Amino acid sequence: MNEPSLSPTVDAVRRRRRMVVVALVGLLTIGCKPQIKLVPASGTFTIGGQPAGNITVQFMPDVSQKNSGPTSYATTDAAGRFTLRTYDNREGAVPGAHLVTAVDLEEERPAQGQERSRPVRLDAKYSMAAQGIRISVEEGKPLTMDVPQAGR
Repeated sequence: MNEPSLSPTVDAVRRRRRMVVVALVGLLTIGCKPQIKLVPASGTFTIGGQPAGNITVQFMPDVSQKNSGPTSYATTDAAGRFTLRTYDNREGAVPGAHLVTAVDLEEERPAQGQERSRPVRLDAKYSMAAQGIRISVEEGKPLTMDVPQAGR
């Protein structure tokens, strides 16, 4: 009539084994996700042909050109050089078309009604992807960007 049940400890052991197998399969599946290809990406940023230090550049894959992946960024050194990294700290950028924004970290931001003591180096349009810089990232090709001085 009623089948004899296994002892509670045997049932518990079997349940634990099943849970471990399910967990291992889940971990293996997570580890099998394909990695997005990144290529080493570095270059120079100049304003009016002059090296521009302390400019933050952000490279966003251009989805309108069927490019996708993580955004990469860098801040230029005194010679205008930069090396891109993703926000999860991997070196490089996704190959292909990108929209680039640039922000001058040295731009003076005086209080309302105060005059600037030095001219603006970079037009504000470069801080917006829609009006920013378009460039293609290719493996082994240095990235060179030269923008005009603000107001010219």
